[in-house]
Amino acid sequence: MTDTTQPFVSVIVAAYNSQATMGPCLDALLALDYPDYEIIVVDNMSTDDTRAIAARYAAENADTRRILVFDETRRGWPAARNRAWHYSHAPLVANIDADCFADPAWLRELVAVALADPTAGAVVGRTKVQPGATLAQQYYASLDPFNIEKYVYGKATAHGRPCPWGGGNNVFRRELIEVVGGYDAIKYTSGADREFHRTFERETPFHTAYAPDALIWHEPRGSMREFFHNSAKYSADAVLQSPDDPAVAAHIKGYGWKNVGFVLRNTLGFFYRCARFLIGRETVPRLAQPFFWNAQALGSIWGVIKGRRRLAAEQRKES
Repeated sequence: MTDTTQPFVSVIVAAYNSQATMGPCLDALLALDYPDYEIIVVDNMSTDDTRAIAARYAAENADTRRILVFDETRRGWPAARNRAWHYSHAPLVANIDADCFADPAWLRELVAVALADPTAGAVVGRTKVQPGATLAQQYYASLDPFNIEKYVYGKATAHGRPCPWGGGNNVFRRELIEVVGGYDAIKYTSGADREFHRTFERETPFHTAYAPDALIWHEPRGSMREFFHNSAKYSADAVLQSPDDPAVAAHIKGYGWKNVGFVLRNTLGFFYRCARFLIGRETVPRLAQPFFWNAQALGSIWGVIKGRRRLAAEQRKES
């Protein structure tokens, strides 16, 4: 029997070249402790077996759970989520990425906060990183990069705390999406969260709440190449946001040169740690840290350059 006290939810899974995690992601979603939901997978033109895996799950679970699979040709998760949002008619729409795995209580905890606070248009959960096996993966997990609690602001209430953006672990009210119209998928291929949340908090009476017990786990990942590209992506997105957000503009002022300084200090720090390692007073993980830091700093420098080039091109078009 369906629990009519719980609203129907569309769970959106944005996926791109996620064949290694697509199955485990869907297995976790199928095991959710929530009575009434559908799963909508949007394949973002993957070149591997991501779509085929999702389609197989849809066919195998047709009798017990509705899983729908769509395609989105515009690159980036903002476009992928918009594609699903425009299809879904559920009163609540949740988001998770294909490289994440939800705890059984994840959706129930998100919805509980939304129901307890009618002014919460969005509810954000807690994302942790699985430790992994390699040195780089363990370093990445130790950063706790998706910890929204580092950015939560405002006074805590019985229904959680307001927080600034959502990432890939959230639920939104249908009426909020209808007002805002989705993410800006033209300007962004990622990093559209902050602008979306700022827009809906400006144009609607809703705010964003935090649900610390709505837990998902991000796949263990980490390599020099990945650290570089992720930092470049986030820095480029920050540059694109800076004209509309004074806080971001202040944060990235001189950002490129700051990271040049980080590279120099990290390089000197590596030689210092080598000396300590030779006398048995340093560990291998700490010895390797400056390499990871440099990959991120160099990525940030490249991201700032890319972002400024793109911003200048957009400004020339507008003029």
